[in-house]
Amino acid sequence: MPRLAICMVSFNCLAVIKDCLDSLDRSDFRDFEVVVVDNGSVDGTLEFLRPRTDLTLIENGYNAGFTKGTNQGIAATTGEYVMWLNTDTILEPDSLGALVRFLDEHPKAGVVGPRVLNADGSFQPQCKRGLPTPMASLCYALGLDRVFPHNHTIAGYLMRYSPDTVAAEVAGVSGCCLLARRSVHEEIGPLDEEMFAFGEDVEWCVRAKEHGWQVWYYPGSQIVHLKGQGGAHARPYKKVRAMHDCMWIFYRKHLSPKYPRIVTALVHGGIKASLAASLSKVWLAKRLAAARG
Repeated sequence: MPRLAICMVSFNCLAVIKDCLDSLDRSDFRDFEVVVVDNGSVDGTLEFLRPRTDLTLIENGYNAGFTKGTNQGIAATTGEYVMWLNTDTILEPDSLGALVRFLDEHPKAGVVGPRVLNADGSFQPQCKRGLPTPMASLCYALGLDRVFPHNHTIAGYLMRYSPDTVAAEVAGVSGCCLLARRSVHEEIGPLDEEMFAFGEDVEWCVRAKEHGWQVWYYPGSQIVHLKGQGGAHARPYKKVRAMHDCMWIFYRKHLSPKYPRIVTALVHGGIKASLAASLSKVWLAKRLAAARG
């Protein structure tokens, strides 16, 4: 029985998944199994994966979503530790081992995530998240967190006051690479499949914290995330709707009981307004691209 189960969800990701699997092949830590759940790829991803004997492939035949696919992958594994891993990530040789050692050495930690970089080496702040309260979310949406990065209230959404080179206990880490104990999954339950994709990582981490587990950001492990190059990003309208749906689901589940109805109404209205603005932005970008092409 491998110590580590790596669960990946593929969807039209032929351009990136080979590099991800190659990086796993170069890992110093070898005690792992890989399960890939495919959500109906039609770009050659399945033809690439089917002959491989170094992984288990589950074919859904349709886009079941990231959360359902990840739950399927986890259910098909037996490892003591479980990793959610995006297909558009590239790991360093010591990335897996460093995360596993962190959980080995910190028994109260149930979840840990690495330092995540863009392809150009810049830091992805979404891998180190605070609780998305209405105030923190508003300050983030208005860009105030960049103006006052040292203020814990204003900059709480991405914890900008906490250096990305220092390990820290956080509200959530990025689902592009998230390591958890299987016992945490068994205790708090699977990913919320009502959240088709986007935001499920923070929601699941918050549930873990509510059950007494610590969630850690650990820069001793580092990966590259080719953000925006996975198959889900090829459908921007659906992506934008899914992101905003998940915002409301998270607020409803974890924050609405703590706030008066007027705040909840304002949050709901704010999410609707953000959705409209985001859809308009996508529409305009498509029109401009069409005009240039």
